[in-house]
Order: sequence, then C-alpha cells, then structure tokens
Amino acid sequence: MLSARLWITIVTAALANALALGLAAWILDGFTLTPGWWVVAVVLFTVLSVVLRTVALRVTSSRWLRVSTITGGLALTAIALALTDVIVPDSGFAIHGWGTWVVVTLVVWAAGVAFGEVDHHAPASTPGVSPDTRAAREGERRAS
Repeated sequence: MLSARLWITIVTAALANALALGLAAWILDGFTLTPGWWVVAVVLFTVLSVVLRTVALRVTSSRWLRVSTITGGLALTAIALALTDVIVPDSGFAIHGWGTWVVVTLVVWAAGVAFGEVDHHAPASTPGVSPDTRAAREGERRAS
C-alpha cells in the first residue's frame, strides 16, 4: 500500500501539472486543452513523468546526474508532453507550432521544478514525513 507521504506527493504533482498545463493553454493560442480532457491529460502526463523520471534515474550514472538534471528534465517533460499529445485526441489536447511546444515545455518543466523544491524541502513537521526522514533532517540542522 502507498504511504500517506507518497499520496501527498502524487496529488501535489498532479495539481502542479494541472496548473501548469492550464496556464500554458490559457496564455498560448497554439495550445488547445478542453476541460473534459484536461483531467485525463493531467493524470496521463503525471504518470508518464513519474515513469520516465524513474527510468532515467536508473539508467543515468550518478556522475552525470547533476549535469543532466536540467537538460534531462526538459527532455523528459517534452517526451511526456509528446506522448500525452499522441494519446489524447486533438479535440481535447493539442499543441501546434514549435514555439508553442517550447513555451509549453518550459512552463510545465518550471512548475515541476518548483513542485520538486516544495516537495523535497518540506519541513520535517509536514504530515506524511517518516520518523526516519524527520530524524535525518533534524540531524542535518544540528550539523549546519
């Protein structure tokens, strides 16, 4: 069974993706996102992002992890968007034009980075944080 912390992370990631996709569709004429397909696109994009990230982390050497974080994150976001675009019908989710693809990718990636900062740097008192994590964070605070 999934831990409460993992559920919080999944729901928060989906909300961040929903906001980012909605914002991108709102500001860009070349991006079509209908309300009915928005939910499907958010769920699909979130699942694809998690799966692609997991695979990338397993095949990437830790030596290159820092270098590949930004470029890899952008590439994984673009791939997840492309797969979502292919799977969801054009009537509900469609990105037209290279410029639109670049901006949508940047907006969604930036939201993912912001989510990652909030999710991974939450205070130890955040609900769902394990006692081990809480103890490790308290030890880090004492050491600094």
